[in-house]
Amino acid sequence: MLQSKGVSDLLQAEKKAQDLIEEARKRKNKRIKDAKDEAKADIEYFKNDRDSQYKKLEEKTLGDRSTIEADIKQDTGKKIADLRSQYDQNKKELLERVIALVCDIKPECHVNARDFVKQNQ
Repeated sequence: MLQSKGVSDLLQAEKKAQDLIEEARKRKNKRIKDAKDEAKADIEYFKNDRDSQYKKLEEKTLGDRSTIEADIKQDTGKKIADLRSQYDQNKKELLERVIALVCDIKPECHVNARDFVKQNQ
């Protein structure tokens, strides 16, 4: 009987040790999970902080995008108006030059045809 009591005490002690080890593993896993969650939260906070700093710096450096767009539209409109005025000023002269070039026909024999005629004579 004494041996079976000793064996049962050992089994109980082993079970208690396994329970303690299991509890320790659970605490360890919980700490690891909490650390991961905290790290994710820190990373998200850091990312948001850096994004806001970047946007502030971008806005400070580049200025407001709406003013840039307005300046570009105004500049483009000005360039289009300049091109139209140049077109209006030069279109009559250009038409006269094109018509003169088209109407000024100088009939000449092509080089290959001239060589052919010379060979056959």
